[in-house]
Amino acid sequence: MKHIYVSLVACAIFFTMSAEKCSNTGTTAMDQKASIIGARWNLETIAGKAFQLPEGIEDPYISIGPDSQLNGFGGCNKIMGAVKLDGSSLSFPGLASTKMMCPAASTTESGFMSALRSTNTFKLEGDKLTLLDKGKELATLVKGK
Repeated sequence: MKHIYVSLVACAIFFTMSAEKCSNTGTTAMDQKASIIGARWNLETIAGKAFQLPEGIEDPYISIGPDSQLNGFGGCNKIMGAVKLDGSSLSFPGLASTKMMCPAASTTESGFMSALRSTNTFKLEGDKLTLLDKGKELATLVKGK
């Protein structure tokens, strides 16, 4: 009888401890990945500073498809490439763009492309995506429509 009681107590402790771990409401890497993919991410800052484009020019953005492909707009040119997303690691290998000349947007576009090329990790807080290089903020983007 004592053996059954000890077994029941051990099972109760096991299920209690495992249930506590399952109820963790923190955001997992899979949740973050799902939040990033399919959304349009509008550029907010480059290296912590707001950017400014002449009126009438569409703001830069990126969108990551479920096929791990990037498309977007840099302020003058279309952006395309691959996306490598694993846990908190994020990179954009093979990043490319069209080659139109737009002197009014070149500084912003150049800074945005440089941030994308240098990205190796990210931080996601609500609708704000921060691109990072070894903990240093490269750019922030906000989820759009």
